Amino acid sequence: MTVIPELQLRDPEAGRRLLCGTFGFVEAGQGRLIFHDQQIVLSRGTPEGHGAIDHLALAVPDLDAAARDALARGAQVDLAITPDGPQTIAEFWGGVRYLFLQGPEGARIELIERRATPVGPGHDHIGLPCADLAATLDFFTELGARPAASVQLQRPEGVTEVRFLTLGRSMLELYQPPVPPAPAPQGLWRRLLIAGAAARTGPGGLSVAPVEAGFPA
Repeated sequence: MTVIPELQLRDPEAGRRLLCGTFGFVEAGQGRLIFHDQQIVLSRGTPEGHGAIDHLALAVPDLDAAARDALARGAQVDLAITPDGPQTIAEFWGGVRYLFLQGPEGARIELIERRATPVGPGHDHIGLPCADLAATLDFFTELGARPAASVQLQRPEGVTEVRFLTLGRSMLELYQPPVPPAPAPQGLWRRLLIAGAAARTGPGGLSVAPVEAGFPA
């Protein structure tokens, strides 16, 4: 099973060019793009900002090299998240370094390097902010997700509870910050496509739908 995030854009063709030319995705037909083992689907819509799905994280073995290459190809740093460049979280996976970039129309794409056990390039996780972490955990547990790690981030602004779940071959990062953001009703990362899943809406407007015919499971 693979979880495929759907990216909703006003101009999917421009988004395709950016993702392929800047981030290294390649076309796979039927509106799909792939970056090694990471799949995404592009669709046309009118997103209003960042929704229940906040970001897609791509694993890279060398963050500095990957960021340098992406920026040279025209990528822009997401100044709302990492204005000072690459950051570190010591509590994740023995230590990670990460940088947020702006994808098509401002969709958040994170580059992340696991320092203790480098992996990638490819899928790392899908980031989902939660106003009700327990309810979101229940939602994904019913879909077959399994716990992978539990982390409590102690920061000056407060505590962020983080839970990592595996769902098939994919990783989900659920996090409840001290003041959870209000997601846009129509987010850029629109929904998650999951093989065998019935269409349903979860906490905070989180949307799940089945993988369409012809997409690999």
